[in-house]
Amino acid sequence: MSHREIQLRGVEVHNLKSIDLDLPHRQLIVFCGRSGSGKTSLALDTLYAEGQRRYIESFSAYTRQFLDRLEKPAAERIDGLPPAIAVTHKNASRSSRSTIGTSTETADYLRLLFAKIGRTYCPVCQHEVRRDSPESAAQRIAALPEETRVMLTFIREATRDTAAALAAELVEDGFVRALVGGQTLQFAGQLPTLEAALQTAAGEGSTQVHVIVDRVTGGVSAERLRDSLETALNKGDGQCFALVNQAVDGAKETLVDGQAWWRLGFSRTLRCSTCDRVFPQLEPRLFSFNSPLGACPTCEGFGNVIDIDMELVAPDPAKSLREGAIAPWNTPAYAHELEELIALAPDYGIPLDVPFRELSPEHLHLIREGIPERNFGGLRGFFAWLERHKYKMHLRVYLSRWRTYRECPTCRGTRLKDDTLNVRIADHNIAQISQMKVADAVAFFRNLELTDHERSIARVMLEQVQTRLGFLSQVGLGYLTLDRTLRTLSGGEAQRVALTSALGSNLVNMLYVLDEPSIGLHPHDVDQLKDAIVRLKQRGNTVILVEHEESMIRAADQLVEVGPGAGERGGTIIFQGTLDQMLQTPESLTGEFLSERRGISVPEERRPATHGRIRLKGARGNNLKNITVEFPLGVLCLVTGVSGSGKSTLVQDTLYGALCRRKRKDANKPYPYDDVYGDGQIDDVVLVDQSPIGRSPRSNPVTYIKAFDEIRQVFADTVEA
Repeated sequence: MSHREIQLRGVEVHNLKSIDLDLPHRQLIVFCGRSGSGKTSLALDTLYAEGQRRYIESFSAYTRQFLDRLEKPAAERIDGLPPAIAVTHKNASRSSRSTIGTSTETADYLRLLFAKIGRTYCPVCQHEVRRDSPESAAQRIAALPEETRVMLTFIREATRDTAAALAAELVEDGFVRALVGGQTLQFAGQLPTLEAALQTAAGEGSTQVHVIVDRVTGGVSAERLRDSLETALNKGDGQCFALVNQAVDGAKETLVDGQAWWRLGFSRTLRCSTCDRVFPQLEPRLFSFNSPLGACPTCEGFGNVIDIDMELVAPDPAKSLREGAIAPWNTPAYAHELEELIALAPDYGIPLDVPFRELSPEHLHLIREGIPERNFGGLRGFFAWLERHKYKMHLRVYLSRWRTYRECPTCRGTRLKDDTLNVRIADHNIAQISQMKVADAVAFFRNLELTDHERSIARVMLEQVQTRLGFLSQVGLGYLTLDRTLRTLSGGEAQRVALTSALGSNLVNMLYVLDEPSIGLHPHDVDQLKDAIVRLKQRGNTVILVEHEESMIRAADQLVEVGPGAGERGGTIIFQGTLDQMLQTPESLTGEFLSERRGISVPEERRPATHGRIRLKGARGNNLKNITVEFPLGVLCLVTGVSGSGKSTLVQDTLYGALCRRKRKDANKPYPYDDVYGDGQIDDVVLVDQSPIGRSPRSNPVTYIKAFDEIRQVFADTVEA
């Protein structure tokens, strides 16, 4: 077996006809040829599948049962194959929990970074909350001026019933002073004196007793200070105090024997000494919206909640209540709700014959929230009843028609608890960093100022975060934010995010198989993607692309063309070599086009746009800036622009939904817009997007185009049938 190349012998996967092929390691290899010729069968279904299968076979039988098993490709032998990673169009998750940060693992390293060097701030007093040890507390006290007087104390609670036990404990432990009610009590080991004082102070309730461990002044030895603080922390269940006779920043003023002292708190836990609020210990799960420790309790980490959408409830605001403006109450099953509203409307001045859009806020409030004294639940009560009975399938489907998502009012879309958002690095919490554009986040971490100790702790995390942000910026995604969900990305953006995940792993001696990474990209963005792929090869990896893009083909170290045709006419290697060799090979169809011996004819005359237009006004979803666009009818109209400019948002997420509303078709709620004109010129609207047309093993092209319907009808009309 050669260690310098991948050797394929007798490959017969799908339409491949017993292919023999040698591919050099550590080069950029492009598989080209007509669609359906067998490129993907060779790259993904053979090379990647065998590389993954061998990797999985190295695990134990117990582990393999939890992993996807790949079938062994139909080949005589495959030698010299390194571990394989594939980047395909199927990688993008459709979950609303998947974001750019989680997909590229940037969020994972950010969580580690905040858990290690994040600083917690109290939201009330805005003071930093720290975990203290005897050593750190001693350093803060030693930094005070030398003439400062300090009393080290810890707190115990005393009631009339517990005073005797507490007094006996303090005397036995050798303490001789305490602060009770702001007054110094010197009991010098006298049990009756202390017990009587505690019972008097407690009265019928309870009182706090500041037990004095030590009294020191500036210049005291560090060893004595540490010993006293350790005693105070141990006796005070991890919390103690330093009372100083001078004003100190962050300290709370208190009275001792009628004089002003300032109280500094120290705790082994994250506790604000001013507000006495306890904060959770920092760990990575606290910064994850996929963990109960960090997720907002209201939206459970989704960032939005489901609520009634009045635009869906009243789709035609020109109708009046009597005409059926409230769509859920137009069905026979729930018409009684509308009848109740009509019956009580005169008593509350609710007009029944004016357009719904002209109802006052007070009237809308009554319709939405109901009128309890008349036993009318309104829309809120109606939907609450549906919610209680949504175990029935038809009610669950019916309920979903009238509700939509809105930003969570508790976390304001950050998905995280308040305790998480109180932790900051350079005065930014993790949500604020995730909401930055990638380009701004790159600058933030480049200029981040840390102490030497913090930088030594965070070195690895910072390198990983900066590397991944750098890759995102290099492939032209600097305008996106880390908290952007993958389902809202365009095809080109999702492909580059998936590629960033592979680039950010810093692996070497790997086989990367990329399935048409340039698809969906504007030519302006292809060069950035090409540079990133070349850097992937330069790290010592073998990179195989299935590609049609000319600039990608010209950047390859070696080209492999599969053909000559598609399906049964394909499945053979008609060329392997360099670009210059391909240009001189007349058998290569790709070479014919690259050398311009063949080309695509351009029509001399264009169809005139004289069949009317559809006008979309005020589109402002995602990054659209309140634009108005006219789409001519009766022609092939293209919407172009760089990836991420807003094409899909305009056409797929706004125009299609707006036209579906006018045609009374079910569709996702369109992004915000003002109005759409010209819809009367069309009979129907159909969306053909990149989503799979069928996921069932029973689905095939013939059943999808409904050709079998006519064939079945012919058979059904026979005498035998």
